[in-house]
Amino acid sequence: MGKFLPLFPLQLVVFPGEKLKLHIFEPRYKQLIGECRDESITFGIPAYVDGRVAEYGTEMRLQTIFKTYDDGRMDILTEGVAAFHLDEFIRDVPDRLYHGAQVTVLGNDPIAYEITTEELARQYARLHDLMKTDYLRKSFSTKNVSFEIAQEVGLKLSQKVELLSLEKEADRQLLLVNHLHSIIPVLVGVQETRRRIRQNGHFKALPPLDV
Repeated sequence: MGKFLPLFPLQLVVFPGEKLKLHIFEPRYKQLIGECRDESITFGIPAYVDGRVAEYGTEMRLQTIFKTYDDGRMDILTEGVAAFHLDEFIRDVPDRLYHGAQVTVLGNDPIAYEITTEELARQYARLHDLMKTDYLRKSFSTKNVSFEIAQEVGLKLSQKVELLSLEKEADRQLLLVNHLHSIIPVLVGVQETRRRIRQNGHFKALPPLDV
């Protein structure tokens, strides 16, 4: 179903269910957030990729205004509601400073294949073990877990937009599995190279060769 959304383009992708803190300082976005506060409307964050507004974005809901400054600036908390396709960009919205768009909210089929989900869980854990990063153990039985981990696996901005455009959880998980299969061997190779470099200049206890 088509609908109008005020737009707040950013050089990032927000996924449905994700929370995002923002500092609002431009007049057009002060106006936008003021309307969200007063009229309980939502707005859209499409990604700004390679100098243009992407065709996909996320409908956002204002959750909290932490602070309003004397000059009208605001510190706010927002949350992603649903993904959308940008049907028509509206540069000049009557009586408004911000841009807008006619959008179509995307469907979301949360069903995933167990074998893909299990592989995603394994590769996700392996990635963070290799990177030696602290991470929360995810419940991969959660619906739409792909959105929960998409910010934590090194996707490029364009890949995040692609993931956002997919309406089936099974397809999103497959994209993430394929991505992890491609980057983990690279990380393993980098670590092996570092290990070899560290060995240079050290005394080596090498086993004798039977030649």
